[in-house]
Amino acid sequence: MKPQAPSKNPKPVLPQSEEPDARKRYRAARAVASAAADAEECAELLAALGLRPEDGKLVPAQRDR
Repeated sequence: MKPQAPSKNPKPVLPQSEEPDARKRYRAARAVASAAADAEECAELLAALGLRPEDGKLVPAQRDR
């Protein structure tokens, strides 16, 4: 049996992703809101990132430092 050459089109391996915790979603939503030109753009950007407006309203229990 001949050894096989590697495929020219190997199946891509996607990076393992983790669901961000509430603190990360909070910070991301706040960053988007501060950079958006208006409420409509903010809503579009949040939706594109899989975030909800409520994610930016979370009151963090304690600061991460």
